[in-house]
Amino acid sequence: MVSSSTSLPPSKEDQYSDKWVEGDPNRRAKWWYSTFHIVTAMIDAGVLSLPYAMAYLGWGPGTMVLALSWCMTLNTMWQMIQLHECVPGTRFDRYLDLGRHAFEPKLGPWIVLPQQLIVQVGCDIVYMVTGRKCLKKFVEMTCATYTPIRQSYWILICGGIHFFLSQLPNFNSVAGVSLAAAIMSLSYSTIAWIGCLSHGRVDNVSYEYKNTSRADFMFLVFNAMGQMSCAFTGHAVVLEIQATIPSTPEKPSKIPMWKGAVGAYFINAICYLPVALIGYWAFGQDVDDNVLIALKRPAWLIATANLMVLIHVIGSYQEEQSSVEKWTEGDPARRAKWWYSTFHTVTAMIGAGVLSLPYAMAYLGWGPGTMVLALSWCMTLNTMWQMIQLHECVPGTRFDRYIDLGRHAFGPKLGPWIVLPQQLIVQVGCDIVYMVTGGKCLKKFMEMACATCTPIRQSYWILIFGGIHFFLSQLPNFNSVAGVSLAAAIMSLSYSTIAWVGCLGHGQINNVSYAYKHTSTADYMFRVFNALGQISFAFAGHAVVLEIQATIPSTPEKPSKIPMWKGAIGAYFINAICYFPVALIGYWAFGQDVDDNVLMALKRPGWLIASANLMVVVHVIGSYQVYAMPVFAMLERMMIKRLNFPPGIALRLVTRSAYVALTLFIGVTFPFFGDLLGFFGGFGFAPTSYFLPSIMWLIIKKPERLSTKWFINWASIFTGVFIMVASTIGGFRNIVTDASTYRFYT
Repeated sequence: MVSSSTSLPPSKEDQYSDKWVEGDPNRRAKWWYSTFHIVTAMIDAGVLSLPYAMAYLGWGPGTMVLALSWCMTLNTMWQMIQLHECVPGTRFDRYLDLGRHAFEPKLGPWIVLPQQLIVQVGCDIVYMVTGRKCLKKFVEMTCATYTPIRQSYWILICGGIHFFLSQLPNFNSVAGVSLAAAIMSLSYSTIAWIGCLSHGRVDNVSYEYKNTSRADFMFLVFNAMGQMSCAFTGHAVVLEIQATIPSTPEKPSKIPMWKGAVGAYFINAICYLPVALIGYWAFGQDVDDNVLIALKRPAWLIATANLMVLIHVIGSYQEEQSSVEKWTEGDPARRAKWWYSTFHTVTAMIGAGVLSLPYAMAYLGWGPGTMVLALSWCMTLNTMWQMIQLHECVPGTRFDRYIDLGRHAFGPKLGPWIVLPQQLIVQVGCDIVYMVTGGKCLKKFMEMACATCTPIRQSYWILIFGGIHFFLSQLPNFNSVAGVSLAAAIMSLSYSTIAWVGCLGHGQINNVSYAYKHTSTADYMFRVFNALGQISFAFAGHAVVLEIQATIPSTPEKPSKIPMWKGAIGAYFINAICYFPVALIGYWAFGQDVDDNVLMALKRPGWLIASANLMVVVHVIGSYQVYAMPVFAMLERMMIKRLNFPPGIALRLVTRSAYVALTLFIGVTFPFFGDLLGFFGGFGFAPTSYFLPSIMWLIIKKPERLSTKWFINWASIFTGVFIMVASTIGGFRNIVTDASTYRFYT
């Protein structure tokens, strides 16, 4: 994130931001203008569907989601208002301008503009449809003898109104329309909840969840959550609204704007909460998706409420369309905070491999399994610390990539041959595993969410998952995927928690056995070796740790190793609360009968396990990008320096798409989740996470022979080499064995 105290060059900033201009006639709104603009933008006819959403969520979850959405969006509204003038002397009058400042001029429009356009254009389409319905309903209730006309004519009538209103130039010009719309929203919301209160509860009212199939119910719950989140939509135009308020360094616009926002949220609360709660109280699970439709009497009052909805959506339409603008582009920098490193490292380290830890425990047993897991955690935390310290071990120089540090440690000729193959095995191997994992979990999610859907091949699901990365791979660097990475880190914590809580709730299966799995001696030995690789695969962040640290600003007074170590500690803490409960509780519940993906062993509750699989999909989307970014950088650097390709979008499009296609092809061809984890865990992760950092530390720092640090490093080296040899052999043997009985591309 760009610091709020950093000034941008005027020549660039002037392209998309206005300066403070005292006498600008467009900046003359009062604080209460912002109140009714926000009310108009936020409170729409969707408030009338809140009782319907409650019918699928129930009293507890529904109230919680509504209250949580209110609090979270009030906080993000406050953030937007503060960021409007975060650069002294400059005002970011549009969401797009702030996006350029935060994500840089080139990337910003690609992140912000599509989302803002979807919100604004989508809202206007919805308002056209809502206006038509309410106008038709109003005429039907007030004139029972009228000759019915087509629905499309009602939309044309509503659209005709906007041909005139859309000629008003800006927010100040539509202030009167917006004020009327805000009053209408408060009025019809009040009519709705008072009407429900006077109507009273229907006979045999039921607050049980609606009776539908499990798949249909889950999708309707998701839709209900969307309806509630759609009720807080004012953020897309908040900066445009704030731009109408005059501002000086002594009296910045954020003060009156925040007053207006608080007023708007107060009105929001007295509209939303009564309608949602009283509407649900009155009709229970039999409520209509528009609570006004359920109220038939008194007719004149319901007709008036429909007219009020019409007036409101006319104003809301103008709010949204008044902010649609043009856009331009710009470049990235070292601007990450320490917590960026936390979620990047969590995303890089905690992969779907966490779900295979109980399976590894089944081959290792309680004692050895717990010991290997704990020892791996301690050893890799130590080697992570070494990598972070070595990032700036030469004063004035930053080793931004693993290969750069390898050159420094082993020499310019030998370094790349030692480090680069290992790093590429890790990064490419992870991306192949994530292709398989994403496709399998997407398939599992759809099977559980829609039991009646026509099944399609697993390879097609992997192709669908891979298609996402053809787009995401065009994001230029780690800062660009920060949002994806943060979402992935949250997902990893979430599905890990679901996994161990689900196992705990499931309890031990009948006749659970913790004896070692009964197989032939040779097969058992190879499976043990593979289990070691699965555990080493779980500690995988070292291959990209220097690239992550490279995004953090550094000075001699405040070197990057301090915030990076804070981030690593945070990541390892999250790692511990994910790995240990999943491994130990999963093994406790299922013993030697556990599946190689513990989520597959959990069948109930269906909606929760389906959600966990969807979370795995979101996580591996982010993890794929975290591991792919260094590979992209290396490929593009080679193409530019060795083959004289011009840098730019064309090069990025070709090289990154080719890489995604390659990993996709291998993932579709060899979709063996557990075996791939073991093979790549030994062949790639053991060197990069266990013993290469220790070797480089011994070469660069030269600790005293027979000292504690010397012994620790040599212990890491010997342990890492053993894991690499054993798990590579075990994983490769299992891939060959499974491939002999597998039908490819099914």
